[in-house]
Amino acid sequence: MANNNPWHARYAKRQIRKPGNLEDLKKKLWCALCAAEAVLDEAEDPELALKAIHAVSQTAGQYAKLFEIGEVEARLAALETKLEAVKERTHAR
Repeated sequence: MANNNPWHARYAKRQIRKPGNLEDLKKKLWCALCAAEAVLDEAEDPELALKAIHAVSQTAGQYAKLFEIGEVEARLAALETKLEAVKERTHAR
């Protein structure tokens, strides 16, 4: 029997998305920043320009934080790899 209301099934499936990662979020923020800059460049209305300026500043701040977090994670992963290598050498003796 066909589903009488497939919208509920699609909605439930969309709600069970797997969590994103930092790279995906960085890409989305970068796209949002580019879109806000495009609006700012095209804005003729002062109110729209102020809103675009606010969007650019907010997005840039969040992007910078996310970039910093990504750098820290990469450094931490490198340190953990080195630590494991040192542990393996000391256990081999």
